[in-house]
Amino acid sequence: MLQTTLIDKEISINDKECFDKYFETADVLASEMNFTNFFMWKDHYKIRFGIINDFLCIMSVRDDLNPFCFFPVGDYKKGEELKKTIYAIKEYFASQGWNLIFSRVTKQQKEILDEIGIEYNATEDRDNADYVYTVKSLSTLAGKKLDGKRNHINRFKKLYSFEYEEITPANIQDCKNIVEKWYLQRAQSGNESLSHERIANHELLDNYGLLGLKGGLIRVNGETEAFTVGEQLNKNTAVIHVEKANAEIHGIYTLINQQFINNEWLHMEYVNREQDMGIAGLRKAKLSYNPDHLIEKYTIEVC
Repeated sequence: MLQTTLIDKEISINDKECFDKYFETADVLASEMNFTNFFMWKDHYKIRFGIINDFLCIMSVRDDLNPFCFFPVGDYKKGEELKKTIYAIKEYFASQGWNLIFSRVTKQQKEILDEIGIEYNATEDRDNADYVYTVKSLSTLAGKKLDGKRNHINRFKKLYSFEYEEITPANIQDCKNIVEKWYLQRAQSGNESLSHERIANHELLDNYGLLGLKGGLIRVNGETEAFTVGEQLNKNTAVIHVEKANAEIHGIYTLINQQFINNEWLHMEYVNREQDMGIAGLRKAKLSYNPDHLIEKYTIEVC
């Protein structure tokens, strides 16, 4: 029987090199599949991990949700080893009285299950599908479909003067201040997820240098009013982890998005701007940028 010690290790910043090695080997597509994401959300999702048959196995054991795993990460050419790994995890889940659920599984990963002969039931998870845009589209905002975005920036520039800065240790506190303003503006809604997001954002900013991230901020009339943080996800795609701004300033979200791409990501082909989580307003906003494609995701129950 699989020992729990194989998949019950808590994440620390010292595990980054290990995670990065496996994610690079798998050339992952989903926005979740990077060390930064698991590290910043480790407390909220109660993330645990271990290495089984040279596959990185990550699970969530939150008290208020059924435990689930993310798809094992490693060399998918080693089909038999992956199959053994999945059965080992299934054995452990069964010993705890749990069904084995894989969450945020991409279409490509689902096809791997078919190839190695794993029986499963799949449910599409539209709320967690990733929005992927071309760098060219977000950097230029060219074309009729993005007329409105260009107009937002033009209006902003008529009303304000601004400066773009790379995030460094010298201005990290300015970014933290933005997170606090963002949270206080919304805290009265009673939405508990805002508190979790606030904690995750601070975790990211507190470890910004160690995580090897890229970020930029916007100062409007000398005051910091927006910041964003991302990193390279795979060979041709960047992922945006955080984007916070003063929503009372018209066009500032559009501006920080474009400025970050133009200053940091022109060498990439795509930008993954994560999911909409089923939030209607967020879905509308992400679709309004005319995504190149979506990364489909599924919830998989292994039979």
